[in-house]
Amino acid sequence: MRRRELVAQEQGIAMVLVVLTGAMVTLLSIFMIDQVRGESDRSVHQVYGGTSYQAAEAGIDDYVSKLVDDRLYYLHYVHPGEATRREPGGTDVSSGGAQAAWTYGPSWSYANGKDAWRQVPTGCGPGPDCYEYNLRVYPPGASSPYVRLVAAGRRSGSATDVRVLETWVRPSSLADYYRVVNGDVAWGSGAITSGKIYANGDVDHDGTATANIYAEDQISGSVSMQSPGPGQPVPRKYDVDSNPNIRSQIKNPIDFTSFLTSFTDIERAAQLAGIHLDDASQHAWRLSFRTNGTIDIETCLRVGSNDVADVVPTCTPAVPANRPVPPNGAVYVAQDAIVRNAPTSGGVKGRVTVASNDDIIVADNISLVTPGQDVLGLVAKNNVYVAKYTPDPLTWSAGVIAQTGTWQARPWSGARKSLMTFRGMAATDDGGSFAGMFNTRDYGYEDTFLWLPPPWFPIVEDAYTVQFFRELPSST
Repeated sequence: MRRRELVAQEQGIAMVLVVLTGAMVTLLSIFMIDQVRGESDRSVHQVYGGTSYQAAEAGIDDYVSKLVDDRLYYLHYVHPGEATRREPGGTDVSSGGAQAAWTYGPSWSYANGKDAWRQVPTGCGPGPDCYEYNLRVYPPGASSPYVRLVAAGRRSGSATDVRVLETWVRPSSLADYYRVVNGDVAWGSGAITSGKIYANGDVDHDGTATANIYAEDQISGSVSMQSPGPGQPVPRKYDVDSNPNIRSQIKNPIDFTSFLTSFTDIERAAQLAGIHLDDASQHAWRLSFRTNGTIDIETCLRVGSNDVADVVPTCTPAVPANRPVPPNGAVYVAQDAIVRNAPTSGGVKGRVTVASNDDIIVADNISLVTPGQDVLGLVAKNNVYVAKYTPDPLTWSAGVIAQTGTWQARPWSGARKSLMTFRGMAATDDGGSFAGMFNTRDYGYEDTFLWLPPPWFPIVEDAYTVQFFRELPSST
């Protein structure tokens, strides 16, 4: 009897153990299922998040590629994947999924947030596995020479798994340099140079330099390298023998043949949406800049056999006689181009580069209405001359490129004029001099070129700076 009672008790305990074990297995199964589901969800989000990151990177890469072709792309266009811009006057400009022209100034906001998305071109149709990006672009200015890009990536139409990246980038333009020469160049003991100098040959400098000097061969002379201001570093000299040498700063020599590509780009842009001037019956075109953002245009004939840079030519208003500075900043002249401020209300307003298939002649003072917003580039297939009939003193500001020649004053045999003041930069195939025409020559680099170079100026190959790259909160 006692044994049967013990057996019954043990059967009860076994039943309880079976029930408890079953409950534990059930709970463990539920936990494992939840864990697997959680891991699966996390894995899915990691995949989505990682691909969203790549989509944001794709947006940045696409925008940077456009900056390589056109350093002022952000002032010319609203990118197809860019959010709607609002200019200070309240006008909205949306890309609508296609590149849209931007005809306003270097200031805007994104009042509508991330309202435009562009699908990453993977060939997929609308669906959960497609990804898209949004861009917001902030232009450089006096406080920073960098273009700030904020890119968001996500699954198409999703409000989650958004990744946001920020980068500050800056392509190196020819306009970063005060002087670029495809050969040797020299400055005397009284010269003061305030911008970077580059020579494909030797640099001989006996004056004072407040910015770096680069030479593919040798740097010589008793140049005094001085800080440009309090708290700023003393500039350095980099040549083939320095330590570090020039390759530590400029990966490859500046290729002057690449300027021909830039020239072709300007001509094509002028034909498409700029100003294209060509009349073989004329010796030159005279362009007079007005402070209202327009250009007076005239056709010109030589007086006798005198060059248009030696004697004021006979000029007649073209048809049309006045045109606005084109939004893309491209003006192409097939003959000589004579440039100046208009006699009344004269000054360059806008961002414009004039390219001549022959020579460019500076005929009078040239000023910018607002430095840092307005800029002028002069690109000559041959030479850039200062005319004999310029006023005294002469003041002019521009970015200058002489592709196969030089920049200089016309031959001068009279009493020298008192002063020429130049602000800007010059890149020439050969040297050049204004000493024969002017007693005093005041050359200075235009600092605003660091963030606002003339449109269509060539990029220095393999010289591209990324200030930083980071991820921002997804709500940014």
